[in-house]
Amino acid sequence: MHPHFVVPVFSMHWLAGLICSILVYAGLLIVGIYLSKTGKEQPFRLFLVALFIIREVYLFAYIIQEGQFTLQDSLPLHLCNISYLFMIIFLLRPNFFLYEFLILLSLAGAIQSLITPELTHGYSDYFIIDYYISHAGIIFVPLYGLFVLKMKPRTGSWFRVFLFGNLILFCVFIINLLLDSNYIYLMKAPDANNMMVLRPYPWHLVGFEVFGTLHILFIYWLTRRVKFKPLKA
Repeated sequence: MHPHFVVPVFSMHWLAGLICSILVYAGLLIVGIYLSKTGKEQPFRLFLVALFIIREVYLFAYIIQEGQFTLQDSLPLHLCNISYLFMIIFLLRPNFFLYEFLILLSLAGAIQSLITPELTHGYSDYFIIDYYISHAGIIFVPLYGLFVLKMKPRTGSWFRVFLFGNLILFCVFIINLLLDSNYIYLMKAPDANNMMVLRPYPWHLVGFEVFGTLHILFIYWLTRRVKFKPLKA
């Protein structure tokens, strides 16, 4: 497996990545909200889908070109990789099942990933830029669903997301055993110094379950209380 690169917290890369991500995606969210009031939101959403697909294809092409593709590191099996694929499908065909997964589980995971970034293919300027584009995108899309598409998690959706999330963990764990890989950091804790990652192994898995469930419940409680103003005629 490739040695990972941890972006130091409060470094120039860290600050620039966060600030640029917030500015760009906040701008896109504002555009989406405006277009939803004019009836032109769907073409904009499909435009975003095209951009996100191009970014994903280019990433794999870059990894292959650099000779860094391995079954142990490069399959889209980390939680954020899976969430990224789900968010593209959601933007193409909005549905509550994917939306609830994205806003209750993926959102929190991507926030933690942005706070303590860890690049799984080592350091390069491109990998850092791509990391912030993809992970901030995972935060952006469920917020787009909330504020632009006016979607809220359904009653009891936290439990469905909890079960589906653990099903994904189980499936990826089996794949890790077969490939000798560490997708979703199930076999070894991430190198990043995150206060929510318990050590040593396997305590970080307990932390994943406990803190992950708390995140799901908190975001479920918070988003269920969002009030939407009726659109003016």
